[in-house]
Amino acid sequence: MVLNDFPGRLGQATLSDWLQKRALWISVVLSALLSFYSINLWLDQVFITFVHEASHGLAAVVTGGQLVSINIQPDGSGTAFTRGGFRPLILVAGYAGSCVSGAALLLAARRRGWARPVCLFLAAFLTVVTLLYVRNFFGFGVGLLLALGLAWVGIRGAGWQLSLLLSFVAVRSMLNALNDLWVLLQVAGGAEQTDAALLSQEVTRGLVPPLVFAGVILLVSLACLGAVVRWSLPREVSS
Repeated sequence: MVLNDFPGRLGQATLSDWLQKRALWISVVLSALLSFYSINLWLDQVFITFVHEASHGLAAVVTGGQLVSINIQPDGSGTAFTRGGFRPLILVAGYAGSCVSGAALLLAARRRGWARPVCLFLAAFLTVVTLLYVRNFFGFGVGLLLALGLAWVGIRGAGWQLSLLLSFVAVRSMLNALNDLWVLLQVAGGAEQTDAALLSQEVTRGLVPPLVFAGVILLVSLACLGAVVRWSLPREVSS
């Protein structure tokens, strides 16, 4: 029985290794298919909204202010209420944080031994943010649901499952963040109360149009994304 079972176990180990090594490309293909068929998973958009609003709050705390509350809506939109701090940085931090988090998750998925602790860290992060700051019923429920799912995978998941999950979340997060930036550019000239519009009102009293600030947010976010991706790439060792 043991001898007959060995080839099966060897095959499973080989498949697990194959999936773990190619988790990034599998995630890219899956994301491309979802985009091609216009399939919205919804939960990944809610997750990136959590990160976006929490990034506003983190910027407020770092610059001497405080995060008061967060609201997450069923359509994937959200609002962070802060007090004090350096407002220009707080307003830019949402999109920049979303891009950086996606790149950081991709880095974690590629590094051996990082996936499990990062998955558990995300679960703890969502739990703390939800319990302390989320004030609407929907956001509270979905925040704890996401945290519970990540904790379960972080504790029970195999290595290939963790790598595939983090790679997929990372790719989807970066794509959603870039899509949100594109939408921001499209609506910057309208009457919507976006981060770019708030920057225009609070920094220049409306003298500089929101479209200019939308471009600034885009450039800062792409620069942060590029820096993390560049840092995560393997470096050549010179002799």
